[in-house]
Amino acid sequence: MTGMTELEKRIQDDFDNIATETPFDALFDNTGYITVGYYKHDDETIGQSARNITERLGEISGMSGESHVLDLGCGSGRPALDLAVKFGCSVVGLDLSPEQIKQAQDSIATYRTEHKPDIKAQFFTGSFFDLPLEVTSQRYSHVIMQTSLFFAHHNLDYLFGQIAGMLKPGGKFLATDFYRHATRESLTEFMEFNGMTEFLTLDEMKAALERNQLRFVSSENMDQHCIKCHRKLAQKMTELNFSRDELKFCEIRAGFTERKEVSFHILFAEK
Repeated sequence: MTGMTELEKRIQDDFDNIATETPFDALFDNTGYITVGYYKHDDETIGQSARNITERLGEISGMSGESHVLDLGCGSGRPALDLAVKFGCSVVGLDLSPEQIKQAQDSIATYRTEHKPDIKAQFFTGSFFDLPLEVTSQRYSHVIMQTSLFFAHHNLDYLFGQIAGMLKPGGKFLATDFYRHATRESLTEFMEFNGMTEFLTLDEMKAALERNQLRFVSSENMDQHCIKCHRKLAQKMTELNFSRDELKFCEIRAGFTERKEVSFHILFAEK
């Protein structure tokens, strides 16, 4: 990678730390996931809800054994690997954190032994704004981003242009992401805690997609799932003696969503 921005270095450090902190993985029931959950049933665990939302992306976009899927912001790689097991697709993952990618690469052998001997998966370290050739040289049926697109709201035209270039005709783009309803000025605290330098409305997001040959298909509101997930995370953080700042992160996400200042959605677009 070329030189990282200050924001990218902060994000990399945060996720490197998450990858090496056992208590953090315990929040998601040692699943390797770090994402907002989707609750099919009220009594589901945080880890199961995280698996559910990844599976939902595959279901609504028609993933299959013919699909070739790129996961931008793939973290530990487990969500992408679970998609490969569930739908039979091949997967490629990219993340800014070398520690997360190390976990992802180590997990390939485990998944081949325990789940799918012929699993096809590759993982690379890189930035959304400096994608490695190993990623950009491939063509994908699906590109997904789970709770990572908001890091790029300040430069979506570049990112969406790259995604459109990597998608096959008719290819699908899916993201779980926050949008704002309130003014940027009133969302300073939310933006700071989430590492955001810009915060778009859904209409602004749609316009950015259209400018880059990506047709908006749908947006599924997931606010109640977001609130529930972060309330459960806060409770578990308290039990595991997490710091006050880490608790505040969950409270901010849940509170701003509850007050309808922001929304959490599944975004679906097509080339």
